[in-house]
Amino acid sequence: MSYINIGSTPSEEDCFPAGHPKAYSETLVYKRQLKREFPAGSFFVKGFPHDFGTYHEVCARLDGDPDEQEAAYEAECDASPNWDAESLQDLKLIRSLA
Repeated sequence: MSYINIGSTPSEEDCFPAGHPKAYSETLVYKRQLKREFPAGSFFVKGFPHDFGTYHEVCARLDGDPDEQEAAYEAECDASPNWDAESLQDLKLIRSLA
């Protein structure tokens, strides 16, 4: 499967460090935000090894139809640099959990 890495959070937002128990949930929030921004895209979360534990990034599939590929490249270059309102609500819940 061909894919590109988009990131773990919007480019101007802080993220939990690698290995943090809430980092994966935060990345799922970002995946949902990207799907709202780029509905034709096919996004998934992939784990990568790191010295401090596994870190996760949202990736976009490139081996689908042309609309899916276009959405992947648009997400890589033009995704919102900040969390949207729905993501902020989701993050508030994640961050409040012990």
